[in-house]
Amino acid sequence: MFEWFKRFAKRSKKLTLPAREERARNTGEVNLKPFTPEPKEFLGRLAYLQLSQFEILTAELKYSPNTQYKAELSEAAAKSFEKYRAISKRIATLGIDPTDAMEPFVEGIEVFHSRTAGLDWFEAVIKVYLVGGLLDDFYRRLSAGLPLELRADVEKILSDKKFETFAKKVLLQAMADDPQLASRLAVWGRRIMGDVLLELRAGLDNRKLAGVTKSKILTEAQERQVNLAAYGKLEPLISELIGAHTLRMDALGLTA
Repeated sequence: MFEWFKRFAKRSKKLTLPAREERARNTGEVNLKPFTPEPKEFLGRLAYLQLSQFEILTAELKYSPNTQYKAELSEAAAKSFEKYRAISKRIATLGIDPTDAMEPFVEGIEVFHSRTAGLDWFEAVIKVYLVGGLLDDFYRRLSAGLPLELRADVEKILSDKKFETFAKKVLLQAMADDPQLASRLAVWGRRIMGDVLLELRAGLDNRKLAGVTKSKILTEAQERQVNLAAYGKLEPLISELIGAHTLRMDALGLTA
């Protein structure tokens, strides 16, 4: 599965996907509404993603290059916590304990963050900028199948750009002062793309995407075919997300 995502990350300037020999490419739009998880699962995963992002930002405060950046990063981290708190409160309105909703996703998200830990403050900042942006894009799209009021709340919560504004400002300034930093961050931005796409896939059910019931017993070969069918349905969505990722990299003057 990881190899499949890496192939998508190696795209052309026109954001076209590599040709696949085993099947025709899907270039249509993806209707995620039928595949949106139940509210508890959707909000539980999203809440812990926001909480873990807040944890990363607060951990990086002590490594900030100067006092101004530390102050601004603390404000951005606080905003990230507000996003988590808003989602957590929304879970509670459904009569669900937020910690119970988040618990099934803690281990997987922690593993994801351990795989994508930056080597220094700048790599940590660009990671949250790129990863947070991709995840917000994805969950806004995936919210299509939520009840209308809940979907509107999710879209409002994810619309905040406080950290994105901060990240672009400090990274552009740092790269202007140290041109070699730009090369390193460009490589790092490309490196984490595959891991982010894997995390996005964890939010969807392959069998549901392929139209196969969970209870059906499949051979290993049939399971592979189910996975390929699911991946095929997601091709246009992955292309859109890669395009958005490219724009974020472009905003920093980096090549995706």
